[in-house]
Amino acid sequence: MAKPNEEQVNPDKLQSGPVRHDEMPPKLLDQIRAIHRHIGRYIGMNLEEFEIGFMRDLVPDVEVALWTHITVAWHAYHRRHLNGQRQSDELETKMVAALLAISSGVEDVESIGLPAEVGNRLLECYAHPIDE
Repeated sequence: MAKPNEEQVNPDKLQSGPVRHDEMPPKLLDQIRAIHRHIGRYIGMNLEEFEIGFMRDLVPDVEVALWTHITVAWHAYHRRHLNGQRQSDELETKMVAALLAISSGVEDVESIGLPAEVGNRLLECYAHPIDE
C-alpha cells in the first residue's frame, strides 16, 4: 500500500482557522466547561481559548466527544492505577498529551514520552474508559 505524501510543516507558520460558529449550544458549552474544569490546567489554555477552539471546528460536537473521551480515560487511569490521586502538574500534562496522541491513533507507547507501563495503561484506559 502506498504511503500518503508527507509534507513538512513549519510550526512558526501555523495559524488558527476561522471561527465557524458565533455561538455554541448551552449543553455543548456546559460539556466544554466540564472538560476544562477537569483537565484544563494540563492543556495550556484558559477556558476562553479552549472554547474558541471548538468554535473553530467544523463539527464541534465531534471534537467535544473526543475531549470527553480523553477526560473519562484520564479519570479511569487515576481511579484504576493511582487511587484517585493526582501526580505533579508536569506528569499530568504529559498524561493528557499522551491521551490526546492516543486519540489521534498513536499506539506506540515509546513515542508518547512516558514510561511504557504508564503508556500501556493509558492505552487500555482510552480503549476501555468505563468499568464494567
